Amino acid sequence: MGMAFGRDIYQQLRACADAFCTYDDYNWDWTLQHLTVACLPRFWKVLVPEVPRVFHTGDDCGMHHKQACRPGALVAKVDALLDANRQHLFPDAMSISKRYPLAPVAPHVKNGGWGDIRDHELCKSYHKLQ
Repeated sequence: MGMAFGRDIYQQLRACADAFCTYDDYNWDWTLQHLTVACLPRFWKVLVPEVPRVFHTGDDCGMHHKQACRPGALVAKVDALLDANRQHLFPDAMSISKRYPLAPVAPHVKNGGWGDIRDHELCKSYHKLQ
């Protein structure tokens, strides 16, 4: 999965570096959800395209995959999907076609995998670079 945001959002995330870097979940998307209630000044509104530009490969070749990984087959599958949907990739105009009401956010049960203090310190060091 991928996400794009402007400098203002990046600065908000930098201000939440401690909460982001020490949340014990190896999935950054769950960590961002945690920040919406733990640190960020308000909930984010998110636009999700119907045709993705970034593809998740973890199901076929990754940490949770138990069989032999064949990245060439995965690339061919994504290429075929893009070829079949090329007419949707660069529209002349865009519109919001669906709106979902804000649902109450239940506390997320952390997945773990991000409890090593060395990971926390490395992560926190990145926000100090600028």
